[in-house]
Amino acid sequence: MNNGAQLHTILEFRAMHDSQLPVPLISDTKLPRLLMGLIFLAKFSLTAAELAGAVASYDSALKPFFAEHCVACHGEKKQKGNFRIDTLTRDFASPLGAAHWGDVMHRISSGEMPPEDEPKPKPDEAARVVEWIAGQLKDGEAARLAKRDRVTFHKLTREEYGNTIADLLGVNFNASDPSGLPEDPEWHGFERIGSVLSLSPAHVEKYLAAAETIVNEAMPAAPPKTISRRKDVWDLRYHGQQRQRAEKLGLADKARVELWPQDGVDVSTDFPVSGDYRMRIKLSGMKRPKGRAPRVNVYAKGLDRMLVDQDVVTAEDKPVTLDVTFHVPAGRHELRLSCDAPGPSNLPRHGRFDAGRFFTTIKDSDTGRQPWQYKLTDEEGVPIRPFLIVDWVEVQGPLQSAWPSPQQQQFFGSGAQDVAHAREIVSRFAERAFRRPVRQAEIDRFVKLIESEQKSGEKFEAAVKSALVAILCAKDFIYLVEGSADHLNHRLNDWELASRLSYFLWSTMPDDRLFELARTNALHQPEVLRGEVARMLRDPKAARFATGFSRQWLQLRNVGKFPPDKKLYPDYDAHLERSMVAEGTTFFRQVLEQNLSVREFLDSDWTMLNARLAEHYGIAGVEGDRFQRVALRAEDRDRRGGLLTQAGVLSLTSDGQRHRPVHRGKWVLETIFNKPPPPPPANVSPIEPTPAGQPKATLRMKLAAHISDPNCASCHRKIDPLGLAFDNYDAIGRWRTEEAVRDGDGAYPKVDASGVLPDGRKFADGAELKRLLVADTDKFAAAFVEKLATYALRRAMTIDDRRSLAALAAQGRVTDYKLRDIVEQLVTSDFFQQR
Repeated sequence: MNNGAQLHTILEFRAMHDSQLPVPLISDTKLPRLLMGLIFLAKFSLTAAELAGAVASYDSALKPFFAEHCVACHGEKKQKGNFRIDTLTRDFASPLGAAHWGDVMHRISSGEMPPEDEPKPKPDEAARVVEWIAGQLKDGEAARLAKRDRVTFHKLTREEYGNTIADLLGVNFNASDPSGLPEDPEWHGFERIGSVLSLSPAHVEKYLAAAETIVNEAMPAAPPKTISRRKDVWDLRYHGQQRQRAEKLGLADKARVELWPQDGVDVSTDFPVSGDYRMRIKLSGMKRPKGRAPRVNVYAKGLDRMLVDQDVVTAEDKPVTLDVTFHVPAGRHELRLSCDAPGPSNLPRHGRFDAGRFFTTIKDSDTGRQPWQYKLTDEEGVPIRPFLIVDWVEVQGPLQSAWPSPQQQQFFGSGAQDVAHAREIVSRFAERAFRRPVRQAEIDRFVKLIESEQKSGEKFEAAVKSALVAILCAKDFIYLVEGSADHLNHRLNDWELASRLSYFLWSTMPDDRLFELARTNALHQPEVLRGEVARMLRDPKAARFATGFSRQWLQLRNVGKFPPDKKLYPDYDAHLERSMVAEGTTFFRQVLEQNLSVREFLDSDWTMLNARLAEHYGIAGVEGDRFQRVALRAEDRDRRGGLLTQAGVLSLTSDGQRHRPVHRGKWVLETIFNKPPPPPPANVSPIEPTPAGQPKATLRMKLAAHISDPNCASCHRKIDPLGLAFDNYDAIGRWRTEEAVRDGDGAYPKVDASGVLPDGRKFADGAELKRLLVADTDKFAAAFVEKLATYALRRAMTIDDRRSLAALAAQGRVTDYKLRDIVEQLVTSDFFQQR
């Protein structure tokens, strides 16, 4: 699409939506018109009921405290620093009011106020005030994020955008590529909160470029160029230098490339057009007995994406051919095929390869091994370290090379190239893209764009494609739009319900079945809705819900945020990191598919493992890279049952060098019980190292100073026991009985994982704590239902939602909190079907 067409697209987009949009946030002179259609002003305030509740609780919780400690300097008679506290707004949803209350909270929690020359409040009193303010600030933030006007807009996440494009146009667009869309911001782990997912001017250009790329790939102007390229051993390593010598020896067809651990070869390729390509790799994978399998990686540097990532174990003389498909944008991509396995590198000083030699087989190679070089195998040919032997790499594509493409045949067909046909194409495409019936005025504007493009000299198909690009840049595609500007409607219509349900369980647009039920106004009927939930959860696309919700709920996005120190944790690698995340997501999927109780998340006698993670845990009998359900022995159950003792969860609350009990406790409070503690005061003193000559001390011993400080104890007694219970796990989730301490003298100290909950219940270790948490399943289930509703409704929950959430939790209790039942109960509730 040329520059003129881009301008037409932007102007027509704005003209089409101007009459429907709220007042823009930024003036028309500062942003492109396309952006004006996508960013809106939200006015926030608490409801009357919420405000009345806040005032009442203020009178009982804070007013006496302020009267004793604050009003003398910040009241009616005196306002030090021009600040008056007794008239501070009780509307915690007000951004300015929240900022003032946040300052008050931090000054009290840090001990800055009252000043040193004034009587200090008791620590418990100050802690109650800080906790009350923190709770009100949380409710105020939720109110701002959940504000619903006549029309609400929930932007698609990158993942949802890519899935929707695939279902709409058959293009596997990877929105996370550097040339794709910006990363989604998150709120308490959730990446799909509508009021958080905003757009900037830079985003607009990304969406426009993405739309053009997608439409051109789906409907190319000419037959796409195809490639079929194979790199053999002489291309991969020897650059043809040894081919002649090998031919003389009769070994040219027997030469192979051996890849030592962390060794690799260049397989860079020119991809003529964007599309799906096929890569085939013929290779063998050698694994030492009871050792780790070699893993073949193909990494695309410019895309920062792994195209191939798989364990390979075969006999040397029985190679396999891996066959993988991936999508890449057009252009030359630097690709590196490597052997991901532990062991020495393939430097010439160490390995077999050098410029004057080539490899054939382990045992019968003509050149053999220099005496000073490392061995790959023992004298019997048994591998002593994992390695790969590669024969060739082949790239073919794009796989969709028919022209006209299926999409062109679907939308353009053989109709006449006139206005009537253009109107038909735009109508069918826009209805699917907007996920609702399209108004005639909307179609008229797109048709005018097509006519304008044709007047500018564009051919019929190119002009229509400009309109399709405009549709993909429209707010009704980029956003899930709920409600009407014409009248206030608190209940979703069936089209909106179809989208909410589909993006909840499939992370993509509704399919034909959901569209048909919406068209006949039948979807909202309880029996129909229950049937659709069951159907959708049976569909393979439901794996997106299992993965997406669990990853966001558990905040697994943060795994690897602080890469573990290589010297302290040399066994930690990218494969282990990915396996840590996958344990949590596949565990959730198993609970969902088997309709197990959410109680399993707290404690279970099974987990999901692959060989890499089983090795990390010291659990024998697990082979292969595929995750499988593994029954845990009694001792393993105490160490690994449920979510809390999974390596992914334990590592995301570490800093890369040591475990962090306070962060682990905070994670349990926030994620498991939805009770985030107040933020810590500023300038907290760091934990000091043990002085030389003193016995080594555990982190628990060093934290004792904070616990004994009256100003810290009130919060830490709620947080610390939940984190210290898992002190038997190091920073990457390995089990231990002693804590490896670098500072101080003497032997490593023994781990003490015992604790006391605020209600007085005691536990000896994490296993006993898990059993106590199971006894609190009702509290956990209530928190879980709120997290699930936050994900499904794409907004924060407020005080107004508490009655509905409590009813859902009570309904779940009747069915023993079985996960599929909870999902069904949520979808069929009035709560889910309301805006």
